[in-house]
Amino acid sequence: MLRWIENKRLGSHLRGRGVEIGALWRRFPVAASSTVWYIDRHHSSELQREYPELKRQPVSPDVLADAGQLPFGDGSLDFVIASHILEHLPFPLACLRSWYRVLGAGGVLILKIPDMRYTFDANRRRSTLRHLVEEHLHPEEFDKRAHFQDWVEHVEGRPPGSEALRHETNRLMDLDYSIHYHVWTDEDIRELIDYTRTAMGLHWRPVLFLRAHFYRKECAVALRRE
Repeated sequence: MLRWIENKRLGSHLRGRGVEIGALWRRFPVAASSTVWYIDRHHSSELQREYPELKRQPVSPDVLADAGQLPFGDGSLDFVIASHILEHLPFPLACLRSWYRVLGAGGVLILKIPDMRYTFDANRRRSTLRHLVEEHLHPEEFDKRAHFQDWVEHVEGRPPGSEALRHETNRLMDLDYSIHYHVWTDEDIRELIDYTRTAMGLHWRPVLFLRAHFYRKECAVALRRE
């Protein structure tokens, strides 16, 4: 019930035309008068291969696209919804810039991001802002395998240096499985947003910031482009 109320609060900022990225069957509540295109990187059949539960709840994306390369013109959308998406992206700063680009003046970005302290990511190291900036500025040095190994070791519990870790890492990479590349607390997210405003020149401001706690387990943010 609390989550429904919070989603309604966030949704009250959404009007017009927009997109929701990677919603699968858990689509965000928006006004009936709004137009929403649902975006995913895979066709329905590929999504069912990665998420077997979708065979019981089939979904069909409206647009096939990478989350960081939305096929919409500059300033053409009124809102972007990214619920539990940012942590799955290798280059979150680049994606935030991309989402900012497609928003018109007054447009709103809705972010919901799990707080690592309350999830299966609790044993992993926080993704510091410095780490994110270094990968953003030097994408050629991005080590995808290291991120997958970190997931397999600290989330799936495979022993470090073991054959089991190597095998599972290879399997997930072959599947292009959607891991959490990065993990944060809600204060990390606040710092990340401040960085996009002060260092990247993204002129948006938080109109709502809901902090994580033991029940919510995620922070929720509404950013309005100025």
